[in-house]
Amino acid sequence: MRNLMAEISPLLFVLILSAQLRAQDVASITGVVTDPTGAVIPGVTISLQNPQTGATYATVSNGEGSYTFNQVRPGPDYKIQFTRAGFKSLVISGMYMNVDATRTQNARLSVGTDQQTVQVSAAAENVTLNTTDATVGNNFEVQFVADLPLEERSNPTALFTMQPGVTLDGSVTGARVDQSSATLDGVDVNDNFTGCFGCIVANAPVDSVQEFRGVTAGPLSSAGQGGGGQYELVTRSGTNQFHGTLVEYHRDTDTEANGWFSNNDSPVVPRPPLVRNQFGGSIGGPILRDRLFFFFDYNARRDTLSNVVVQTVPMDSYRNGEVSYINTANAIETLSPAQVAALDPQGIGFNSSLLSLFGSRYPRANDLSGDLGDLINLAGFVSTRPFLLWKTTLCKGSTTP
Repeated sequence: MRNLMAEISPLLFVLILSAQLRAQDVASITGVVTDPTGAVIPGVTISLQNPQTGATYATVSNGEGSYTFNQVRPGPDYKIQFTRAGFKSLVISGMYMNVDATRTQNARLSVGTDQQTVQVSAAAENVTLNTTDATVGNNFEVQFVADLPLEERSNPTALFTMQPGVTLDGSVTGARVDQSSATLDGVDVNDNFTGCFGCIVANAPVDSVQEFRGVTAGPLSSAGQGGGGQYELVTRSGTNQFHGTLVEYHRDTDTEANGWFSNNDSPVVPRPPLVRNQFGGSIGGPILRDRLFFFFDYNARRDTLSNVVVQTVPMDSYRNGEVSYINTANAIETLSPAQVAALDPQGIGFNSSLLSLFGSRYPRANDLSGDLGDLINLAGFVSTRPFLLWKTTLCKGSTTP
């Protein structure tokens, strides 16, 4: 038993270590505190707060005036306060903490009493250059996620192709489509069985996603498996206030174009109908204020679609009781109903019930291209037929600060 444990212990250590090194659904913030002359200020009390959930983080600037907060839950509306005797307190609000990204937030304190406070909003700040690591990618915040023009909103992987460097088939900067990795709230959701791009084992509608980060080059050692894109999705959370949404995305046939082949058929095949409604809603709020929250999202999609259906049907001559054939001279000859009856030992000819069935149940041929039927007695009929597609996705959970 001891020998067995000695053999598997290194393996367990490697597995546990690799799990800890995986990218997490957290954010970080760092910066330097200085005075009006640019000199660093040590010993500054720094408090990071999220008023929506009551989460609070505290630290003190070191001898070089710098500070760092790690393991911060990503999300909007954070505020940070800098306080030190002899200086006015500084409060910066409206900060967005992006998942798996380190925000640089420097502070310059003005001389005065700590009873005076300077309020600054960071809501309009757009960080466009990553100066903390070598990753190349983007963070898409909740408003961007809501505004992206996505055709399918029931699967969050539709967001992945919204980033530069990702092709429609899922190849990221030249890597194979099965080399990308995705996490949802820090959990590996890759479908390793199929290995296809956009296949994940845990689903969440797009409208339940708070934000996501996509790295297309230079991933860190904490990133997931594979050398392709690294995607980290974070679902929405409840807060101290009840909030909810109702959504409806409508797509109509009037905005669709007909297919090239349908337009060039003779006669023209009508444009197939497509009416798509993606609808749903969400609600979130507190269970225990500042402690425990809930969030629920419902997403449904109903499509009124049609398929182009091709059939082989009797030609008009055959429906009228005539029978055509190819003779020995390789030419088409047609027998009239009287000639067909003359060949019948009973003298009846074409069965009248069968002719009635052709007239009542079979549509008239509209495709004489030769792709369907023999164009002797049978030809093609091309049409569109509607059907209904219904799809529902639920996302629910509870969170803590």
